[in-house]
Amino acid sequence: MRNLLLKGEAKVNDTDSNGMTTLHHAAYKGNTDMCKMLLAHGADVSSDSHDHRYSALHFAALSGSTETVQLLLTSGAKTYHTNTLGRTAAQMAAFVGNHAVVALINNYLPLSDVLKYTEPTGLEKEAKLPSSVAKPLYDLIMQVNLHPVKIAFSVENSEELQKNITSAWKVLEIMCEKESKQSENVNEVICLKFHYLAFVFKTLEKELKKLEPMMEEEGFVKDNSIFESIIRKWLRGRHSDGFEEHLEYYIRDAIKSFPYVEMPLFMQLARNITGGEIGDTSALCILSGCINGQRAFQDDKACSTCGQEQKALKRCSKCKMVQYCDRCCQKLHWPIHKKFCDMLQIEYKKQMKKLEEEKEREAEENEEKGKREKETEKKNLKDEELASQEVRKREENVKKNEDTKCKDEEMASGMKKVEIK
Repeated sequence: MRNLLLKGEAKVNDTDSNGMTTLHHAAYKGNTDMCKMLLAHGADVSSDSHDHRYSALHFAALSGSTETVQLLLTSGAKTYHTNTLGRTAAQMAAFVGNHAVVALINNYLPLSDVLKYTEPTGLEKEAKLPSSVAKPLYDLIMQVNLHPVKIAFSVENSEELQKNITSAWKVLEIMCEKESKQSENVNEVICLKFHYLAFVFKTLEKELKKLEPMMEEEGFVKDNSIFESIIRKWLRGRHSDGFEEHLEYYIRDAIKSFPYVEMPLFMQLARNITGGEIGDTSALCILSGCINGQRAFQDDKACSTCGQEQKALKRCSKCKMVQYCDRCCQKLHWPIHKKFCDMLQIEYKKQMKKLEEEKEREAEENEEKGKREKETEKKNLKDEELASQEVRKREENVKKNEDTKCKDEEMASGMKKVEIK
């Protein structure tokens, strides 16, 4: 393909009978390297020449390849472009169950949108955001996990964010306001996320101010997270069932403080959150669904402390009902978890017992089914044998009748010969 393009024997934006370009085909197959090569040769990333106005991003979203989607997004693909059915690429990805792609598209933001705040504009003497903060802030905006504990860990891992956390949340609020005032194609999802991150940053800023006197002391070392106090407050469970009530109210307060209440996404979010008792549904799950896309089912492979989803999680050795990323998460959660560990252990044993009973019942049912099948097979064999015997008898009778008939004919013929003589 590259040779054809270099020789001029093919044009990069040529279409087939369905209006699909080579970039459309490569995106649909999730071929990132081919897409990269075509874009380098001038392929139109925004082309919607397809009969149903699908763009390359639509096809990449359907393929499920996050690498291809990321490449197209960084190349300028429009996330708000719709096909003839009025569906965006994220909506098409959700339709086929590609949730990782939905989350990637919904959380995507060009790095340039953050970098522009690192340069003074107009009469400003200094920039709104130090250049050293731009990348860590951008990485946090692109982060899919919205759990406040995970955000706190991200801030803790960046000294620049800690030092300039005030500048960071102020820029987030500016970006939120700017997005909300777009004349068209307002990205309500990213607007809501800017506000939510700014809200959490303000909370973390208060915690950092409390720690300032201790952090200034020589030789200050924190055994666990520097945000241990607020994290344990968020994770504090309800006495009756351990439901994280404080975190629930915190997320609800973050959503309530969103200033642009006329946005359809906010109104939908508010209706979903207020439609039940505290504990029926998690406000964090509803918020994540709005920003990262709804899921048909929730995966249970998430850390009980920070909500990070990953395969290699370590379970509590006693109750086996909670799981953690690492020792840090386990230590932060232990003061809350230890109150319910015994109760969860009993529940785990009940579940295991129920599972064993179900397995035994299933084994018994399979055994009974096997017996019935064997009996049916024996009966069928017996019926076949009886049928076979009946057929043999009929054949014997037919043969006997034929033999008798032949004898009768021979006798009649003999008698006739005698009479003639």
